[in-house]
Amino acid sequence: MSSARILRPCAPRPHLSLRYRRLNIRHASTTAPKQSFYRRYRSPITWSSMGIGLGLVLGGVATNFIAPPPMPQQGTHEDNVLMADLNKRIDEEFKVKVLRGKCLGVSKQLKGEEGGWVEIVPPITAPGADGTASGVGLLPFHDRLIDALQGAKGLGVERVFWDRDDKKLVAIVWFGGALSGWPGVTHGGLLATALAEKIALVGSLSGGGDTNVNSAVKPQRLPGTGNHATLQLSNTVPDEPAQLSVDYLKPTYANSFHVIRVQPAWASPDDVRLQIQGHEYLAVLETMDGKPCVKATAKFAPRSELEKVEESVKEAVSGWTYSDFKKWMWPSRQDETMAELAD
Repeated sequence: MSSARILRPCAPRPHLSLRYRRLNIRHASTTAPKQSFYRRYRSPITWSSMGIGLGLVLGGVATNFIAPPPMPQQGTHEDNVLMADLNKRIDEEFKVKVLRGKCLGVSKQLKGEEGGWVEIVPPITAPGADGTASGVGLLPFHDRLIDALQGAKGLGVERVFWDRDDKKLVAIVWFGGALSGWPGVTHGGLLATALAEKIALVGSLSGGGDTNVNSAVKPQRLPGTGNHATLQLSNTVPDEPAQLSVDYLKPTYANSFHVIRVQPAWASPDDVRLQIQGHEYLAVLETMDGKPCVKATAKFAPRSELEKVEESVKEAVSGWTYSDFKKWMWPSRQDETMAELAD
Protein backbone atom coordinates (compact mmCIF):
# COMPACT_ATOMS: atom_id res chain seq x y z
CA MET A 1 0.00 0.00 0.00
CA SER A 2 1.50 3.33 -1.05
CA SER A 3 2.17 6.12 1.37
CA ALA A 4 0.31 8.65 -0.82
CA ARG A 5 -2.91 6.69 -0.53
CA ILE A 6 -2.50 6.42 3.21
CA LEU A 7 -1.92 10.10 3.67
CA ARG A 8 -4.83 11.14 1.35
CA PRO A 9 -7.66 12.44 3.47
CA CYS A 10 -11.13 10.79 3.01
CA ALA A 11 -14.00 13.00 2.00
CA PRO A 12 -16.62 13.16 4.67
CA ARG A 13 -20.01 11.54 3.81
CA PRO A 14 -22.99 13.82 3.90
CA HIS A 15 -25.26 13.21 6.83
CA LEU A 16 -28.83 12.44 5.68
CA SER A 17 -31.68 13.45 7.81
CA LEU A 18 -34.15 10.86 9.13
CA ARG A 19 -36.99 12.26 6.98
CA TYR A 20 -35.00 11.91 3.77
CA ARG A 21 -34.01 8.38 4.60
CA ARG A 22 -37.66 7.40 5.15
CA LEU A 23 -38.66 8.89 1.79
CA ASN A 24 -35.85 7.00 0.07
CA ILE A 25 -36.92 3.70 1.64
CA ARG A 26 -40.58 4.29 0.63
CA HIS A 27 -39.59 5.05 -2.97
CA ALA A 28 -37.44 1.95 -3.20
CA SER A 29 -40.16 -0.34 -1.79
CA THR A 30 -42.92 0.87 -4.18
CA THR A 31 -40.96 0.25 -7.37
CA ALA A 32 -42.99 -2.44 -9.28
CA PRO A 33 -41.15 -5.43 -10.78
CA LYS A 34 -41.21 -6.00 -14.51
CA GLN A 35 -44.51 -7.65 -15.53
CA SER A 36 -44.73 -10.76 -17.72
CA PHE A 37 -46.08 -10.69 -21.28
CA TYR A 38 -49.41 -12.27 -20.34
CA ARG A 39 -50.01 -9.85 -17.46
CA ARG A 40 -49.29 -6.86 -19.67
CA TYR A 41 -51.62 -8.08 -22.48
CA ARG A 42 -54.12 -10.08 -20.47
CA SER A 43 -57.24 -8.28 -21.72
CA PRO A 44 -56.41 -8.44 -25.48
CA ILE A 45 -55.41 -12.09 -25.21
CA THR A 46 -58.63 -12.99 -23.36
CA TRP A 47 -60.92 -11.26 -25.84
CA SER A 48 -59.03 -12.66 -28.83
CA SER A 49 -59.32 -16.21 -27.45
CA MET A 50 -63.04 -15.79 -26.86
CA GLY A 51 -63.53 -14.50 -30.40
CA ILE A 52 -61.58 -17.38 -31.95
CA GLY A 53 -63.49 -19.95 -29.89
CA LEU A 54 -66.86 -18.45 -30.78
CA GLY A 55 -65.90 -18.39 -34.44
CA LEU A 56 -64.94 -22.07 -34.37
CA VAL A 57 -68.21 -23.04 -32.69
CA LEU A 58 -70.38 -21.02 -35.08
CA GLY A 59 -68.40 -22.30 -38.04
CA GLY A 60 -68.94 -25.89 -36.95
CA VAL A 61 -72.66 -25.29 -36.52
CA ALA A 62 -72.92 -23.67 -39.94
CA THR A 63 -70.93 -26.45 -41.60
CA ASN A 64 -72.63 -29.44 -39.99
CA PHE A 65 -76.21 -28.25 -39.43
CA ILE A 66 -77.15 -25.16 -41.43
CA ALA A 67 -75.25 -25.99 -44.64
CA PRO A 68 -73.80 -29.51 -44.31
CA PRO A 69 -71.68 -30.91 -47.11
CA PRO A 70 -73.66 -32.86 -49.74
CA MET A 71 -73.89 -36.61 -49.20
CA PRO A 72 -72.81 -38.97 -52.00
CA GLN A 73 -75.27 -39.73 -54.75
CA GLN A 74 -77.09 -43.04 -54.82
CA GLY A 75 -75.21 -45.79 -56.63
CA THR A 76 -71.70 -44.38 -56.16
CA HIS A 77 -68.93 -46.22 -54.36
CA GLU A 78 -69.12 -43.90 -51.36
CA ASP A 79 -72.88 -44.44 -51.09
CA ASN A 80 -72.49 -48.22 -51.27
CA VAL A 81 -69.97 -48.06 -48.42
CA LEU A 82 -72.42 -46.04 -46.31
CA MET A 83 -75.27 -48.39 -47.20
CA ALA A 84 -73.24 -51.42 -46.13
CA ASP A 85 -72.50 -49.69 -42.83
CA LEU A 86 -76.20 -48.87 -42.35
CA ASN A 87 -77.18 -52.49 -42.99
CA LYS A 88 -74.65 -53.60 -40.41
CA ARG A 89 -75.85 -51.04 -37.87
CA ILE A 90 -79.53 -51.87 -38.28
CA ASP A 91 -78.88 -55.60 -37.94
CA GLU A 92 -77.05 -54.91 -34.68
CA GLU A 93 -79.95 -52.92 -33.21
CA PHE A 94 -81.44 -54.54 -30.12
CA LYS A 95 -85.04 -54.17 -31.35
CA VAL A 96 -84.22 -55.94 -34.62
CA LYS A 97 -82.61 -58.83 -32.77
CA VAL A 98 -85.61 -59.17 -30.44
CA LEU A 99 -88.13 -59.12 -33.31
CA ARG A 100 -86.13 -61.67 -35.29
CA GLY A 101 -86.13 -63.85 -32.21
CA LYS A 102 -89.93 -63.63 -32.19
CA CYS A 103 -89.94 -64.66 -35.85
CA LEU A 104 -88.54 -68.08 -34.91
CA GLY A 105 -91.96 -69.10 -33.56
CA VAL A 106 -90.71 -72.44 -32.27
CA SER A 107 -93.55 -73.02 -29.81
CA LYS A 108 -96.28 -72.39 -32.38
CA GLN A 109 -94.65 -74.55 -35.03
CA LEU A 110 -94.17 -77.43 -32.60
CA LYS A 111 -97.90 -77.27 -31.90
CA GLY A 112 -98.65 -77.24 -35.62
CA GLU A 113 -100.10 -73.75 -35.45
CA GLU A 114 -99.68 -70.93 -37.92
CA GLY A 115 -99.25 -67.35 -36.89
CA GLY A 116 -96.78 -65.31 -34.93
CA TRP A 117 -94.19 -62.88 -36.18
CA VAL A 118 -92.59 -62.89 -39.62
CA GLU A 119 -90.05 -60.55 -41.22
CA ILE A 120 -91.23 -58.91 -44.43
CA VAL A 121 -88.63 -58.79 -47.20
CA PRO A 122 -89.63 -56.31 -49.93
CA PRO A 123 -89.22 -57.48 -53.52
CA ILE A 124 -86.23 -56.45 -55.63
CA THR A 125 -87.68 -54.70 -58.65
CA ALA A 126 -84.73 -52.84 -60.16
CA PRO A 127 -81.35 -53.74 -61.70
CA GLY A 128 -78.14 -53.51 -59.77
CA ALA A 129 -79.46 -55.37 -56.76
CA ASP A 130 -76.03 -56.75 -55.97
CA GLY A 131 -75.05 -53.44 -54.38
CA THR A 132 -72.51 -52.51 -57.07
CA ALA A 133 -72.31 -49.25 -58.96
CA SER A 134 -73.61 -50.89 -62.14
CA GLY A 135 -77.24 -50.18 -62.82
CA VAL A 136 -79.13 -48.51 -60.04
CA GLY A 137 -77.01 -49.96 -57.25
CA LEU A 138 -79.63 -51.22 -54.84
CA LEU A 139 -79.09 -53.33 -51.77
CA PRO A 140 -81.48 -56.21 -51.04
CA PHE A 141 -83.59 -54.29 -48.50
CA HIS A 142 -85.81 -51.69 -50.16
CA ASP A 143 -89.41 -51.15 -51.21
CA ARG A 144 -91.42 -48.78 -53.41
CA LEU A 145 -90.86 -45.72 -51.23
CA ILE A 146 -87.15 -46.42 -50.87
CA ASP A 147 -86.89 -46.99 -54.63
CA ALA A 148 -87.71 -43.31 -55.11
CA LEU A 149 -85.52 -42.06 -52.25
CA GLN A 150 -82.65 -44.49 -52.17
CA GLY A 151 -79.18 -44.18 -50.73
CA ALA A 152 -77.76 -43.34 -47.35
CA LYS A 153 -78.93 -39.75 -47.77
CA GLY A 154 -82.57 -40.88 -48.05
CA LEU A 155 -84.52 -43.91 -46.87
CA GLY A 156 -81.49 -46.15 -46.97
CA VAL A 157 -82.52 -49.28 -45.06
CA GLU A 158 -85.42 -50.65 -43.08
CA ARG A 159 -86.54 -53.86 -41.37
CA VAL A 160 -90.27 -54.66 -41.30
CA PHE A 161 -91.93 -57.25 -39.03
CA TRP A 162 -95.54 -58.45 -39.09
CA ASP A 163 -97.56 -60.13 -36.34
CA ARG A 164 -100.06 -62.48 -37.98
CA ASP A 165 -102.08 -62.99 -34.80
CA ASP A 166 -102.68 -59.44 -33.56
CA LYS A 167 -102.39 -57.81 -37.03
CA LYS A 168 -99.63 -55.45 -35.90
CA LEU A 169 -96.63 -54.15 -37.84
CA VAL A 170 -93.30 -52.87 -36.51
CA ALA A 171 -90.73 -51.27 -38.83
CA ILE A 172 -87.27 -49.93 -38.03
CA VAL A 173 -86.49 -47.26 -40.64
CA TRP A 174 -83.65 -44.86 -41.45
CA PHE A 175 -84.22 -41.18 -42.30
CA GLY A 176 -81.21 -39.64 -44.07
CA GLY A 177 -80.00 -36.07 -44.05
CA ALA A 178 -81.36 -35.27 -47.52
CA LEU A 179 -84.92 -35.71 -46.23
CA SER A 180 -84.72 -32.63 -44.03
CA GLY A 181 -86.98 -29.62 -44.38
CA TRP A 182 -85.55 -27.59 -41.51
CA PRO A 183 -81.82 -28.40 -41.07
CA GLY A 184 -81.49 -31.66 -39.18
CA VAL A 185 -85.26 -32.30 -38.97
CA THR A 186 -87.04 -34.75 -41.29
CA HIS A 187 -89.72 -33.19 -43.51
CA GLY A 188 -93.26 -33.68 -42.23
CA GLY A 189 -94.65 -34.60 -45.65
CA LEU A 190 -92.23 -37.50 -45.95
CA LEU A 191 -93.17 -38.71 -42.47
CA ALA A 192 -96.84 -38.72 -43.47
CA THR A 193 -95.98 -40.63 -46.66
CA ALA A 194 -93.98 -43.23 -44.73
CA LEU A 195 -96.82 -43.74 -42.23
CA ALA A 196 -99.41 -43.99 -45.02
CA GLU A 197 -97.35 -46.63 -46.82
CA LYS A 198 -96.99 -48.76 -43.70
CA ILE A 199 -100.73 -48.45 -43.01
CA ALA A 200 -101.46 -49.54 -46.59
CA LEU A 201 -99.19 -52.55 -46.11
CA VAL A 202 -101.03 -53.50 -42.92
CA GLY A 203 -104.37 -53.16 -44.68
CA SER A 204 -103.15 -55.50 -47.40
CA LEU A 205 -101.69 -58.06 -45.01
CA SER A 206 -104.82 -58.06 -42.85
CA GLY A 207 -106.77 -59.64 -45.68
CA GLY A 208 -108.53 -56.61 -47.05
CA GLY A 209 -106.10 -56.05 -49.90
CA ASP A 210 -104.04 -58.42 -52.01
CA THR A 211 -105.05 -62.01 -51.23
CA ASN A 212 -101.80 -63.35 -52.67
CA VAL A 213 -99.83 -61.41 -50.08
CA ASN A 214 -102.00 -62.63 -47.24
CA SER A 215 -101.92 -66.27 -48.35
CA ALA A 216 -98.12 -66.20 -48.54
CA VAL A 217 -97.83 -65.55 -44.81
CA LYS A 218 -96.91 -69.07 -43.72
CA PRO A 219 -94.02 -70.55 -41.72
CA GLN A 220 -90.89 -70.59 -43.87
CA ARG A 221 -88.79 -72.96 -41.77
CA LEU A 222 -88.92 -76.06 -39.59
CA PRO A 223 -88.36 -75.77 -35.84
CA GLY A 224 -84.70 -75.70 -34.97
CA THR A 225 -83.45 -75.39 -38.55
CA GLY A 226 -82.66 -72.53 -40.88
CA ASN A 227 -83.18 -68.86 -40.22
CA HIS A 228 -86.17 -66.96 -38.88
CA ALA A 229 -89.45 -66.86 -40.81
CA THR A 230 -89.52 -64.37 -43.68
CA LEU A 231 -92.12 -63.27 -46.19
CA GLN A 232 -91.31 -62.12 -49.72
CA LEU A 233 -93.84 -59.51 -50.77
CA SER A 234 -95.29 -59.38 -54.26
CA ASN A 235 -94.93 -56.47 -56.64
CA THR A 236 -98.56 -55.42 -56.32
CA VAL A 237 -99.19 -51.97 -54.89
CA PRO A 238 -101.59 -52.03 -51.91
CA ASP A 239 -104.49 -49.63 -51.70
CA GLU A 240 -103.74 -46.35 -49.96
CA PRO A 241 -105.99 -45.24 -47.08
CA ALA A 242 -108.85 -42.98 -48.13
CA GLN A 243 -108.46 -40.72 -45.08
CA LEU A 244 -105.32 -39.93 -43.09
CA SER A 245 -104.95 -37.62 -40.09
CA VAL A 246 -101.43 -36.84 -38.85
CA ASP A 247 -100.54 -35.41 -35.44
CA TYR A 248 -96.96 -34.08 -35.11
CA LEU A 249 -95.85 -34.24 -31.48
CA LYS A 250 -92.13 -33.37 -31.64
CA PRO A 251 -89.40 -32.95 -34.28
CA THR A 252 -88.12 -36.10 -35.97
CA TYR A 253 -84.38 -35.74 -36.37
CA ALA A 254 -82.65 -36.92 -39.53
CA ASN A 255 -79.63 -39.22 -39.84
CA SER A 256 -81.00 -41.63 -37.26
CA PHE A 257 -83.12 -44.77 -36.92
CA HIS A 258 -86.79 -44.62 -35.91
CA VAL A 259 -89.58 -47.11 -35.20
CA ILE A 260 -92.98 -47.17 -36.94
CA ARG A 261 -95.78 -49.12 -35.25
CA VAL A 262 -99.15 -49.79 -36.90
CA GLN A 263 -102.00 -51.55 -35.12
CA PRO A 264 -105.78 -51.80 -35.40
CA ALA A 265 -107.80 -49.00 -33.86
CA TRP A 266 -109.57 -51.26 -31.38
CA ALA A 267 -106.20 -52.21 -29.83
CA SER A 268 -104.93 -48.65 -29.40
CA PRO A 269 -105.86 -45.66 -27.20
CA ASP A 270 -107.67 -42.76 -28.85
CA ASP A 271 -105.27 -39.95 -27.94
CA VAL A 272 -104.72 -38.41 -31.38
CA ARG A 273 -105.77 -34.84 -32.04
CA LEU A 274 -108.28 -34.40 -34.89
CA GLN A 275 -108.67 -38.14 -35.31
CA ILE A 276 -110.80 -39.61 -38.09
CA GLN A 277 -114.28 -40.72 -37.09
CA GLY A 278 -114.42 -44.49 -37.31
CA HIS A 279 -110.71 -44.87 -38.09
CA GLU A 280 -109.40 -48.38 -38.64
CA TYR A 281 -105.68 -48.10 -37.86
CA LEU A 282 -103.36 -46.11 -35.63
CA ALA A 283 -99.72 -45.52 -36.62
CA VAL A 284 -97.03 -44.14 -34.31
CA LEU A 285 -93.51 -43.03 -35.24
CA GLU A 286 -91.12 -43.27 -32.29
CA THR A 287 -87.48 -42.77 -31.51
CA MET A 288 -85.40 -45.82 -30.71
CA ASP A 289 -85.92 -45.20 -26.99
CA GLY A 290 -89.72 -45.17 -27.34
CA LYS A 291 -90.54 -41.44 -27.40
CA PRO A 292 -93.43 -40.74 -29.84
CA CYS A 293 -92.79 -38.12 -32.53
CA VAL A 294 -95.76 -38.51 -34.90
CA LYS A 295 -99.17 -40.19 -34.60
CA ALA A 296 -101.64 -40.87 -37.39
CA THR A 297 -105.08 -42.42 -37.83
CA ALA A 298 -106.30 -43.83 -41.13
CA LYS A 299 -109.44 -45.17 -42.71
CA PHE A 300 -109.79 -47.14 -45.93
CA ALA A 301 -112.54 -46.83 -48.49
CA PRO A 302 -115.19 -49.60 -48.49
CA ARG A 303 -113.69 -52.57 -50.34
CA SER A 304 -116.80 -54.68 -50.94
CA GLU A 305 -120.50 -54.09 -51.57
CA LEU A 306 -121.32 -55.18 -48.02
CA GLU A 307 -118.86 -52.67 -46.57
CA LYS A 308 -120.30 -49.96 -48.81
CA VAL A 309 -123.82 -50.70 -47.53
CA GLU A 310 -122.58 -50.69 -43.94
CA GLU A 311 -120.83 -47.37 -44.52
CA SER A 312 -123.95 -45.80 -46.01
CA VAL A 313 -126.06 -47.03 -43.08
CA LYS A 314 -123.56 -45.61 -40.60
CA GLU A 315 -123.63 -42.25 -42.35
CA ALA A 316 -127.44 -42.25 -42.41
CA VAL A 317 -127.90 -43.02 -38.72
CA SER A 318 -124.90 -41.07 -37.46
CA GLY A 319 -127.11 -38.19 -36.24
CA TRP A 320 -129.82 -40.36 -34.72
CA THR A 321 -130.60 -40.50 -31.05
CA TYR A 322 -131.83 -43.56 -29.20
CA SER A 323 -135.43 -42.32 -29.32
CA ASP A 324 -135.18 -41.85 -33.10
CA PHE A 325 -133.81 -45.35 -33.53
CA LYS A 326 -136.52 -46.78 -31.25
CA LYS A 327 -139.23 -44.99 -33.18
CA TRP A 328 -137.84 -46.28 -36.49
CA MET A 329 -137.36 -49.81 -35.21
CA TRP A 330 -140.67 -50.17 -33.37
CA PRO A 331 -143.15 -47.60 -34.72
CA SER A 332 -146.27 -47.11 -32.61
CA ARG A 333 -149.72 -47.90 -33.96
CA GLN A 334 -150.90 -44.44 -33.02
CA ASP A 335 -148.31 -42.83 -35.29
CA GLU A 336 -149.25 -45.21 -38.12
CA THR A 337 -152.96 -44.41 -37.68
CA MET A 338 -152.30 -40.67 -37.68
CA ALA A 339 -150.19 -41.03 -40.81
CA GLU A 340 -152.97 -42.99 -42.57
CA LEU A 341 -155.58 -40.39 -41.61
CA ALA A 342 -153.36 -37.62 -42.89
CA ASP A 343 -153.10 -39.36 -46.25
